[in-house]
Amino acid sequence: MNFTITNNTKEDKKVNEIVGLPLKDSSDAPLIYDNSRGQSSIAPEADSQSEMVLTTYIAGKEYFLPGSHPASETVPADADWSTMDRFRVRGTLHPGNSWSIKIPLRLNLTDKAALDKYLYSHNWATLTDYSYAPDDHGVELRTKARIAQQDSLSGGKYLATVENKDGSFTPLPKNVQDLMPQIGANGEIFWENLNDGDGPVQGDVQTKLFSTLDHVGFTGSFFYLDLTKIGSLKASNGYPLEQALKALGYDFAPDASTNKTATSYYYQFNGVTPNFSGGGNGGLDTGGTGSIQLRLYKVTPVPLPVTPSNNHGGGSSSNTNTNTNGNTTPSTNPNWNPTTPNKADGTTGLPNYAAVKGTAVYSTKAIYMYSDPTFSKSDRIAKYTKRTRVNRPMFVVTGYAKSNGGALRYKVRDVNKQSKHYGKTGYITANKNYVLNVYYQTMPKNKKITVIAKKGVNSYKTASLTGKAHHYKKGTRLHVKKLVKHNLTTRYQLTNGQYVSANKKLVIQGNY
Repeated sequence: MNFTITNNTKEDKKVNEIVGLPLKDSSDAPLIYDNSRGQSSIAPEADSQSEMVLTTYIAGKEYFLPGSHPASETVPADADWSTMDRFRVRGTLHPGNSWSIKIPLRLNLTDKAALDKYLYSHNWATLTDYSYAPDDHGVELRTKARIAQQDSLSGGKYLATVENKDGSFTPLPKNVQDLMPQIGANGEIFWENLNDGDGPVQGDVQTKLFSTLDHVGFTGSFFYLDLTKIGSLKASNGYPLEQALKALGYDFAPDASTNKTATSYYYQFNGVTPNFSGGGNGGLDTGGTGSIQLRLYKVTPVPLPVTPSNNHGGGSSSNTNTNTNGNTTPSTNPNWNPTTPNKADGTTGLPNYAAVKGTAVYSTKAIYMYSDPTFSKSDRIAKYTKRTRVNRPMFVVTGYAKSNGGALRYKVRDVNKQSKHYGKTGYITANKNYVLNVYYQTMPKNKKITVIAKKGVNSYKTASLTGKAHHYKKGTRLHVKKLVKHNLTTRYQLTNGQYVSANKKLVIQGNY
C-alpha cells in the first residue's frame, strides 16, 4: 500500500492522519502487514519531509518509531508486526513538500475456501484514512482493495446449452456444438472489473458501455458477451453463426426487458459451475469446451440461403462462383478458402508452423498490422517496432487469410494492454521469421530453462497455475521434467512436480 500526502498550498499545513489497514476494519482481514521478508519496522520514503512524527499500532497499542522518542515508548523487539492495524503521521507539512510511505501487505488466507471467498464473491478489503487536522475533528475516507486473479476465459469453445425450467442447463447435440466458435475469437468479451455492472444491455447503451470496458478480466468480476460479434463469426459450414444456428432451430435467448433477441449476455466469473443435466457433451472445460456456456433457445428453423455471406458481418455480398453441380460457393482467393480450411484428408491446409486459432503469438522483428490480407501501405493500421524478448508485442490469432499472391496471414487482435493499439484487430504476417508462438511447443534439449522475466516467475501445484508453490528470481535455472499442454497454452513441469508457465517472455530454454 502506498500513502502520500502533499501540501500544494503556499502555507504550512497541520497533518494528523491515522491510516487503517484492512486488519483495523476486520479481524479476519484478507490482507495484513507483510513481515515475512525481514520487515521489522516501517519508515517514510527517503524524499519525504523530515520533522514529521510516525507511530504505529501493534496489537492495539500505539508505539513511536525508533529515533523519535525515548526507547521506552518505541516498538518492543519481540512485537508481532503481523498485528499492525494502522499507522499515524503528525506534524507540520511545509509548502510544496510531501510525505509518503510504502506498507507491504500479504495475503492472510489459510485455505482454499477462504481464498475463494475473496477471489469469486466480489468481496473487498477496506483501508481507511482518518484525518484529524486541522481541528482534531475526524474526517473518515475509505477505499477498498479486491483480491483477484487474472483470467481471460479464453481456451476452448463455447458450450451450447438450453436452460430448463428448474434453472439447470442441458448441453445441446453435437451438430449444434460443432458450430460453436473459440472463446474470445472476435474480441467479444468485455470485463467490468471494478463495478457490478447493469445487467444485459442493447443498442447505443451497449456500444457506449463496451467502449469503456476491458478485454482482460479478473476473478469475481462481471463480464459481458457481445452477441453481435459472436453471431457474425463464421461457423464450420461457412455461414455466420447466428444464421447457422437458426437453420437448426436455435437462437440467442431473448432479452427479458424487450422480449427481443439479446445482443449481449451478462455473467459473473464467480467460480460456480452451472448445473448441467442431460446431453452427451458434458459440462464446461470438457471435450474441447471452455469456461463459458452460450445459452440458446428453440425457434422455428430458418432455411439457409444458397450462398453464405463471406464478409464476416460487414454487409451484403453478391460475388459467387458456380461449380459443376450448379450450386454456388463464396468467392474467395482462388489459392485458398480461409472459411473452410479442413481438407478431405483431415488436414487443415495450413503449414505445420502455423499457430493454432485462439493461441498467442508475438513479433520478433518490426511488423505492421493491415486492414486487408493483401498488404499495401494504404492498408497499414498499426506499426510494431522490434523489441527485446520480454517486451515483444503479443497478439491472439482469431483466424486466417491469404493474400492475392497466396501468402498466409494471421487475423489477430492486439492484446498489449499498455499499447495505444490495444484491442485493435487486423492482419499480420504469418512468416515464422517475423512471428512466433508465445508459448514453447518443445522440451529444451538439456532439460533446463532460465527465468528471464524481470519480476521472476512463480511455480504452482497444478497445470492450471493455481496453488502458488514458490517464487523464482530472474536468472534462476530450473530443471524440467516434461512439457504439459493446458487449453491453448503450455506449461513446463519441473522435476519437483511443480509447474511454471512456458511463456517465452518469462522463461528461455537452456542455460541463459
